[in-house]
Amino acid sequence: MFFHKNRSQIPIEAFLADPTAPILIDVRGGTDADPTIPGSKRIYLLEIEERTAAFESKFAPQLAHRSMLLYCSKGEGSHYLVEKFSGKYPIQSLEGGMVSYLTTISRLLHEHPYEDPTKKGDTMVKILAALTNRKTDPATFKKIIDRLLQCTPNPKFNKLVKLVR
Repeated sequence: MFFHKNRSQIPIEAFLADPTAPILIDVRGGTDADPTIPGSKRIYLLEIEERTAAFESKFAPQLAHRSMLLYCSKGEGSHYLVEKFSGKYPIQSLEGGMVSYLTTISRLLHEHPYEDPTKKGDTMVKILAALTNRKTDPATFKKIIDRLLQCTPNPKFNKLVKLVR
């Protein structure tokens, strides 16, 4: 069976609206690449590129119920890598990759109406640290993202959040 959507890029907005759905694979290349997306698994790009069939079979039980989202720095590497897979499972790349993720998160943090504006900078740093730490619990990540998305004046995000909820 072939899924047409397998070979596409998922927009950052769609990922943020439902961040707990995909299996996240960080393919940026090194083992010291930070920051990252919470809940992601760090796998070297060349380890997958040369053995996509083995990688697919390793994750087959999980892929039967969830999609897989690959991401790298700017999205090109992960988009190229998606083309190497068989197409049996829903595998996508994050459009714009980590750069787009960080840019979007930073904008959402900037737009949020903080209770104490004098502590906005400190609060933004703490929240950004939580949203870029692989060890952050996915439930905590989802709560923070939900709050940021609900408070944004950006109609593109508001519309997407309503569709997912």
